[in-house]
Amino acid sequence: MITQKYICIPNLEGTFDSQLKCEDAIKDALVLPYQLVELNKELVKQVVDPLTILPVASPPVESSDIGDIANYAYIWFNNSDPYETITEKEKDFIHETITKGTFPTYLNLNFKTYTDEEKEALFTNEIEFVRQKFRKAGLSHITILQIPRILYDLFNLFYFYKTHAGIYAKSNEIITYNCIGIIKSENEIDTIKKYNKYTDDNINKLKNNIFELNDKIITFLNTNSFLVSNIIVKNYTDILDLIIKDISKISVEYRKHVSPRIDDLTKINILYEVLAFENKPASKSILLYRGAMINLDSTINDLGDRWGKEPCSLSANLSILSGFIADHSACAINYMTGFSSGEELYNNKIKYTINKFMFGDRSPEDFLFFIPPIPAYLQLYCDGELWHPRTKIGNDMVIKIRPRGLGCEINFSENYTYLQSDKTMAQLEEMYQSYKTNGNIATWRKYIKYKTKYLELKNQLNR
Repeated sequence: MITQKYICIPNLEGTFDSQLKCEDAIKDALVLPYQLVELNKELVKQVVDPLTILPVASPPVESSDIGDIANYAYIWFNNSDPYETITEKEKDFIHETITKGTFPTYLNLNFKTYTDEEKEALFTNEIEFVRQKFRKAGLSHITILQIPRILYDLFNLFYFYKTHAGIYAKSNEIITYNCIGIIKSENEIDTIKKYNKYTDDNINKLKNNIFELNDKIITFLNTNSFLVSNIIVKNYTDILDLIIKDISKISVEYRKHVSPRIDDLTKINILYEVLAFENKPASKSILLYRGAMINLDSTINDLGDRWGKEPCSLSANLSILSGFIADHSACAINYMTGFSSGEELYNNKIKYTINKFMFGDRSPEDFLFFIPPIPAYLQLYCDGELWHPRTKIGNDMVIKIRPRGLGCEINFSENYTYLQSDKTMAQLEEMYQSYKTNGNIATWRKYIKYKTKYLELKNQLNR
């Protein structure tokens, strides 16, 4: 008789002596399904070649008990046997549903177009909401998965490096989303309607790029045996290990001309920390990142009795790597690690946990934050002042004052009303500080200095 144990992955390193206990643990933690592992490897070899052992029967990949993770991007593929290509008509549906209709891109839609039930479903379990749309459209053969956002962005960065190696001097070869906003410019995006149109135009231009990246990610996962029976069957840290290794192989001489290094030890430690955050099950909330001194973080800058107070618009990132290609100084991971030796000592690693919302729904988050409806693919290449998620400006601010934190001249009395809140400066500051008080805006401790040691200690606790 072969003794078996069941390892629940990717977040449960503990072992279970029965399949049922493992299934219960999965449901409790809302993680991906388990994988069968044999304790006695020698005995297994006598019975069957280990390479032919497949994962045991698991809950359907589209089961409603699998919910959103904290930060994510979507990948998709045709699950027919054998794998078939996705038709252009199917691509159009995927493009509209996922690229334009999931967080944060649904922020460009009128919240009034959703019923209360639809909003609750979208906020509570977005991936199931999306899968229902696919089933209703007769596309059950298309499997939709979420992966941690940090992995998606690293894949994006890796394939960007591979595609553009040797042509870094040709700026026209690099995708950029220039979202600056200069007064009286013909191209300024001073209304939310213009912002949405500008974003949609860019998304449509990059449709093929988005699908090409998705195909490369699926190929990578299949080639390295990460994707089996329509589920990801290994720990996400294994994927992160390999993608960092692959990025490190690309010429440093090339990379330094395009963007800062991502594979130095300090940044790598942060990548593992962020992966641990983003891989956690979440309902209704999303994470933002910011590199700054948290004790000085405020939506009001007090200049003293002589100059009074000025409003601040605090920027954040939906991903630790947003802006990494074209806007180095606005990329959160660069602030957290410092641009020069010792500078990281003056910048905390700050994580926001905020509820999902829709533009104009008058929720506390809508009053305090503006989150641009830019898809995950495009955020890596953003540049300028107005692509960041940022805190809004009070409705009582002095006319024609440029808010601190914005590097462009903006007259809020006439333009950029999507950055202006219905609350006063004092009310916004009270809201922001309450987020800090209750821990929804806080620094994180560096608990994964050495990944192997972290996993070892976590395993011991689970025994």
